[in-house]
Amino acid sequence: MVLGVGDAPLPEFRLAFVAGGIIQVSMMLEKIEKTVAPKLSGKQLVLLFGVVSAFGVLLVQYFAKVNEGLAHYQAAEFQIVAPDYEADSTNAKTVADFMLVDSQNRNVKLSQFSSVDVLVVNIWSAGCPVCRQEIPSLTELDRRLSGEEGVALITIAVAESFEEVASYFPRGTNLRILFDKEDKIAGGVFETEKYPETFILDKKRRIRARFDGPRNWHGDTFINYVKSFL
Repeated sequence: MVLGVGDAPLPEFRLAFVAGGIIQVSMMLEKIEKTVAPKLSGKQLVLLFGVVSAFGVLLVQYFAKVNEGLAHYQAAEFQIVAPDYEADSTNAKTVADFMLVDSQNRNVKLSQFSSVDVLVVNIWSAGCPVCRQEIPSLTELDRRLSGEEGVALITIAVAESFEEVASYFPRGTNLRILFDKEDKIAGGVFETEKYPETFILDKKRRIRARFDGPRNWHGDTFINYVKSFL
């Protein structure tokens, strides 16, 4: 069951494929007009421009197909699918309080988020390429959740410190990152088997859902799904 597709606009670079095809055809026609056309008879010109026009149509169609293919690829890659795990309130595992350090080396406990009714917990690793891939979406999710009442996002990085993952954030970050140096929380408490994994915890800190792998998190569909646990 598919819940929905992220709502962020597809990258503008895809539109450049179609525009690029049109520009290439225009440049070709201009070059022919200046260098070849003066040497040809009227019939030869008609034939030449007919061939060039047909080629131009095929070229534009090709770029349009590439553009369409990229759109489908990205939608499939980042779509929000049904959770890999979901539990009702009676069968869900409760996460006990734990403590980790943040990017400022301050101790942070899970219980400090007691005012948050639904907590999204994203677990990732410094050595995980696809984890880096979803960070922009997590950043936008965090921004959007900051305007919602009762919901919040924290991320847990299996890394020594912020210095180990600083290259992931060339402009800095407002993400709330906790560091699990020995994998005791990610692997021990959440039983994470692969990165990234994302969990939804309810008010009593029961694991109500788990998503495996990267997603486009910041769309309305996922945010509404999170709010359904309020």
